[in-house]
Amino acid sequence: MAGNNIKILFWIHKSKQNRKGEAPIYLRITYNSERKNISTGFNVAPSRWDGTKGVVKGLKEDAVQINGYISQTKARLMELFNEMLKEQDINLDKLIERFFGKDVSDISLLELVELHNKDFESRIDIDYARSTFEKYDILQKKLKAFIPYKYQKKDIRLRDLTHQFIMDFDFYLKSHDKNEHNTATKYLKNLKKIVNTAVIKGWLDDNPFEAFKSPYKDVDRIYLTQVELEIIRQKTFKQERLSLIRDIFLFQCYTGLSYVDMSKLVHNNITDGIDGRKWIITRRRKTNVRAAIPLLNQAQELLARYNTSCADSNTPIFPFYSIQKFNSYLHEIAELCSINKNLTSHVGRRTFATTIALANGVGLETISKILGHSNTRITSQYAVVNDIKLSLDMEELRRKLGDKTTD
Repeated sequence: MAGNNIKILFWIHKSKQNRKGEAPIYLRITYNSERKNISTGFNVAPSRWDGTKGVVKGLKEDAVQINGYISQTKARLMELFNEMLKEQDINLDKLIERFFGKDVSDISLLELVELHNKDFESRIDIDYARSTFEKYDILQKKLKAFIPYKYQKKDIRLRDLTHQFIMDFDFYLKSHDKNEHNTATKYLKNLKKIVNTAVIKGWLDDNPFEAFKSPYKDVDRIYLTQVELEIIRQKTFKQERLSLIRDIFLFQCYTGLSYVDMSKLVHNNITDGIDGRKWIITRRRKTNVRAAIPLLNQAQELLARYNTSCADSNTPIFPFYSIQKFNSYLHEIAELCSINKNLTSHVGRRTFATTIALANGVGLETISKILGHSNTRITSQYAVVNDIKLSLDMEELRRKLGDKTTD
């Protein structure tokens, strides 16, 4: 008869810290030299983790929640282990199956995606932004359409996944859904991440998509020139909704705020900065990085149109539409202004980084701080060295070379 030498350990994976500096908490079950590591779905700052006791330090709400989960999990696993001892049939895979209430061998891809997305959705505004969740939600819808289209069945078991599956899905996204390469690549990378959670949970031995590579391609990043920006600013619209969308978009162009950050912007975020002028002080929803933005005169003029009398309140500054409607109305604005560019919310953010800031001599590090990026590498994707900046730099070079010639 097997001995009762099971070990249940909770630990943190410090090398997998997220952007907030938090590390994922794992459950490790060891029996007779066999080991299984399972992600708990929780994250915690390493400084808050008591490695000796295997719990989160302190009495904060999240610490109480996580420690409660740890305690209950240990108790339930020991209960199931003791049942298997009596049955004289101890197997870690079966133990995990009983714990999760599912036969691991029958778990399907869509079930895995559903589990992942439900967990992800529960942590919106805690660990993740809703906009990030929406990308996984769209991926789920695309998989639900692809599997019947390609395999004439509703779902596919995890153990039946092959490298060919993701290759076929890649082709489907580009040929059937007409997604651009980089858009398709983002869906594929997210799918690989989800399947990786099955490996972490011990439901797959390895990720069948691991060898699949689809790097992003360099693309021309759209932004507005100063002339185009002025055309939009001066345009009179008959529809009130287009005037509102134009003002919100211009506010993006003069502040660099993302759409989700603008939608959450309240009057309390407008405050006196270190120079005595008006600043926006907020935290980016996506990264939780502090964003401090000195307001340009153009941005202050836009703010003045939207009830600044309640400047100490927590009420939103702008009325907002969904991101889908916002981008749709921007397309109308572009057409009415005869601007042949695909205007989206992201274009406003890039326009600030390039036309407003970079082209006027603002350094990349300063732009990065204003955009709320965690490093300048991310900012460089927005602040492309455009023709205006090249022209200004070369003009300065000509001046310097001319000065040397006359000496």
